[in-house]
Amino acid sequence: MNRLKWHLFIWPLALLLIATACENSQQQKETSQPTAQITVATAHVQRDDIIDTIAFYGRVELRQEARVGSQFDGRIDDFSLLPGDRVAKGQKIGSIIPPSREALLQVLPETSAQIRTELEKQSRVIPLLSPITGVVLEVTHQTGDVVQKSEQIVRIGDLRELDIRGDLPLRYLPIVRQRKEITVTFIDYPQPPMQLPLRAIAGDVNENNQTIMIRLKLGNPEEEYRPGMLVKLIFEGERHTAALTIPRAALLEEEGVYSVFILKNQKVEKRDVEPGILQDDKVEILSGLSENELVVTTKAYSLDDGMEVLVK
Repeated sequence: MNRLKWHLFIWPLALLLIATACENSQQQKETSQPTAQITVATAHVQRDDIIDTIAFYGRVELRQEARVGSQFDGRIDDFSLLPGDRVAKGQKIGSIIPPSREALLQVLPETSAQIRTELEKQSRVIPLLSPITGVVLEVTHQTGDVVQKSEQIVRIGDLRELDIRGDLPLRYLPIVRQRKEITVTFIDYPQPPMQLPLRAIAGDVNENNQTIMIRLKLGNPEEEYRPGMLVKLIFEGERHTAALTIPRAALLEEEGVYSVFILKNQKVEKRDVEPGILQDDKVEILSGLSENELVVTTKAYSLDDGMEVLVK
């Protein structure tokens, strides 16, 4: 009986020891297998000229527009304009019937011809004339509506010549004052970059964000551009000669801290750097690197400090 109890105790213990030994052996095999090394590309830190490219955003706006309203209280008549319609300067676009005219129409059938003529002279229909040549942008009233004095009826814009306006950071004003043209690229509109003349600089500064409005001239004889289009304004700033530069792909940014991986003896070393001018393809380095050091330009976000790598 005691022998049977002993066997019942020893066999499960033996099986547990065998299973543990097999697991440890498997783990040793896995840890002994070499880790696959990451293959990276590198580039030398070199000296090069670099230009600061300043970019900010703006929009297309009307150069000339008119908001047409009545000079008197009254009812709109003979008005049929819709958005997109074209009008010429001086063109009659409707009429305003004043309240006195409305009252006159009620009593005219009961008056003599002589009195009727005098009354009509005193209560004439007032024509609505377009003050500019352009395109109807907005219609706020229709025939039959009663409007008050100065109430807007229609808005008209001249699309043949437009403005581009943008808020320039104040620190770049001395540079822009020396320029005659600025490069403009349209956002979400298929148009090659163009050089446009600087038309004006605002006389005051936006105190909230320390910017100043600049205005560019945009000729639009074919009327292909429209108010409200968004644009990017670009111009060259400072030029730094013989600056230390690296490819933009080598620069890492994590929570406002910039760094790179340099290559030494097949191992990478992470190093904090201070960038200067940033361009799309390269970056100026103010501190943290020396000329001819090798920086990693691919898979940098997959690396850890001290990791061994393969180089293409």
